[in-house]
Amino acid sequence: MEINTDRYQRHALIDWFPQDAVHRAKIAVVGCGAVGNEVAKNLALLGVGYIDLYDFDTIELHNLTKSVLFREQDVGLNKVEVAKKRLLELEPNIIVNAMHGDIWELLEFNALEQYKCVICCVDNFEARIKLNKLCLLAGIPLINTGIDSKYCQIEVYPFGQLNDQACYECSLPLTVYEKVQERYSCGWLKKVAFQEKKIPTTILTSSITGSFAASSAMSFIKGDFGDHASRILVNSLTGQSSITSLTTSDQCPCCSEVQKQPQIISCERNLISLHDDVEFSFDALITSSDPIIMSATCSQCGKEDESVKFTRASDSDSSLMWCSDCATESVSIDIKDCFTLRELRENNLNKPFPGKYIQLQLNGETIVIELRN
Repeated sequence: MEINTDRYQRHALIDWFPQDAVHRAKIAVVGCGAVGNEVAKNLALLGVGYIDLYDFDTIELHNLTKSVLFREQDVGLNKVEVAKKRLLELEPNIIVNAMHGDIWELLEFNALEQYKCVICCVDNFEARIKLNKLCLLAGIPLINTGIDSKYCQIEVYPFGQLNDQACYECSLPLTVYEKVQERYSCGWLKKVAFQEKKIPTTILTSSITGSFAASSAMSFIKGDFGDHASRILVNSLTGQSSITSLTTSDQCPCCSEVQKQPQIISCERNLISLHDDVEFSFDALITSSDPIIMSATCSQCGKEDESVKFTRASDSDSSLMWCSDCATESVSIDIKDCFTLRELRENNLNKPFPGKYIQLQLNGETIVIELRN
């Protein structure tokens, strides 16, 4: 890919602006809503050579007041596809990939490791928590964003550069996990009728946040990682801002389980081959990336639902608790995310492991095994 020097002649006058490095950089933008639009637009105009867009949503009419890349005729279309089209109109000499779907399903570790950084522009805590975990394990810097009608928040996590870095979950209050849990019943079954409240925003907070996030990405492209995780908070009405250093928490449910930089490998989902890829004790504790349904049994008639046994809880919803024979909500569901290899082999022989990856500690080292389809 060649740079059009005339197009970037003003950038060339800036002594700190590394246009060649910018044009070689590959960055992931997760979420193509209000902030994602601004971030992607900024990256394209800066000349970032490779931009991967991730989003599962379609464009709605109310998006048009906050999304510079969308038009009224785009309503009903996939956000990533429309955003890709408009970015290439802004800069036809870059490569933009549109990934429509759930980031948890789409993003594999070998793809994640190619990015200079990942910019999180989603609007819910659960997606941020998952993306934080993936970036932490892969050692890829994460830039997290958040907005409301007045405030802009940008957090920078230079994963993979220094040890003992705070992660996104280090400073999350318990109320966040309580809010996430409101979406589920019986552990991790999605509530059928749940509707998440949306936070009202304007283009003012999304544009400010998008600029700060793109500037943070420029720092990672330049190799300026800083020496700590940090948070910028900006009042869009007054201009008042603050920068806070983020510290690690010994009680963090995410990074406290990770010793140093994890070793990431991959293997087949078949449990028979699991021990052949990594040698460890049959009694070693394995943590699954996804809660898994071990059984679903009616407490009244004893009927067992074999169709959901050893599947991800996220693939089912709260209707699973309803017994069709008894016509009552009487199904007891056992959901787990920690196992031993012995337990898995004895009870689920020859079944493919349903999670995205498994994690374990071996000789003081964190091992992450990504499961291939």
